[in-house]
Amino acid sequence: MTTLSKTIFGLQIRRASDLIGEQGREAFWRSGIELDAKLISLVVTLHESSAQSSSDLATKTGLSRQLVESRLRALETEGYVTSAVSKDDARKRVFSLSRRKRAEVEEAVSMMRDFETVYDALWREIGVDLGDALPKLERALHARPLLARLCQQFPEYQENLKVISNDR
Repeated sequence: MTTLSKTIFGLQIRRASDLIGEQGREAFWRSGIELDAKLISLVVTLHESSAQSSSDLATKTGLSRQLVESRLRALETEGYVTSAVSKDDARKRVFSLSRRKRAEVEEAVSMMRDFETVYDALWREIGVDLGDALPKLERALHARPLLARLCQQFPEYQENLKVISNDR
């Protein structure tokens, strides 16, 4: 990896993620699936389990609760999910897949399973299993953020760090 490509590593990850998203949406649309591919993680999670709260879905997908709730509103508006008051806690809403779009959801979930095989072949082609590598990268960055790593390798940064107060 060249110095420039290391410098723009975050941008490269973002571009690759955007490209996967664009190509996934195209695959859906060209196959007659109207569901936006960016919403598929919630649909697959609901497909594999019973009714879930937004908090449960956030935990299972790794998305923020706010993002999950925004996406659930879109899914509900488009008729992919329904919501109801939780039987266990009247303060919570739970979300389930609707019957109305069940056939399309089944087709999308089936395509996602096929994409797993496509990804396996892609990982072999590029020589890196990103399905394994990216979660390891995330865990490592949560355990020790980039700033801590920078300060460890270049102590002069530690001396120049601005103190962040809670009253900003």
